[in-house]
Parts: sequence; C-alpha cells; structure tokens
Amino acid sequence: PMPLSNSSTQSRTPWTPEEDFLLQKGYSQGLSWAMISTTYLAHRSRGCCWGRFKTLQAKMSEHREWTDTEDHVLLLAIKKHDRLFKQAWKAVAKELNDDRSWRECDARANKL
Repeated sequence: PMPLSNSSTQSRTPWTPEEDFLLQKGYSQGLSWAMISTTYLAHRSRGCCWGRFKTLQAKMSEHREWTDTEDHVLLLAIKKHDRLFKQAWKAVAKELNDDRSWRECDARANKL
C-alpha cells in the first residue's frame, strides 16, 4: 500500500478552538482562503480552511433560533419574489419533462 500523503493526514487532524478563532479572524479581515492558510494556518491547506469555515457556518446557523421579525421579513421577501420562485419551479418542472407542474414540484420539494 502507498504511504499516506501529507494532505490526507492534515485533513484528519481535528481543529482546535484557537485555529477556528484564527480562521474567523482572517475571514473577518477579508483575506482569501489562500492568505488565511499562509498567514495564520500554514499547516492547513486553502481548501481545508474553506471546508472548515463552511462547517462552522452550518453549525452556527443550526443553533440560532429565528426571531419573529426574521420570520416576518422572510415571508414578505418570499411573497415579493414570488415570480422568481415560479420561474425557478417552471425550470425545475422542465427537467422532469413537464410531467409535473411547477406547483407539484414545489409541493414535493417541501415534503422532502
């Protein structure tokens, strides 16, 4: 068997809170993933930094409760952009050879 390359060993190393802090610091400074990697986390690849950031964002959004105001604004925005949603669902229905209406696609997607 081939020896493990550095990159696969790298990706298995768990992230520390300090590394997460540095990652978010670099991001808040507007640095590119490559710059964040070079500047703060030399042992982590650019792609590794990007992946970790996505994971952290997902974790944060899972735990944040929606406020009544956010719910209200979300519903208003959906109503306001209704035509765009309809167009998008019509494009989706086309992928199904128009065997399903855009409304059927929308309803089904909400159940999945």
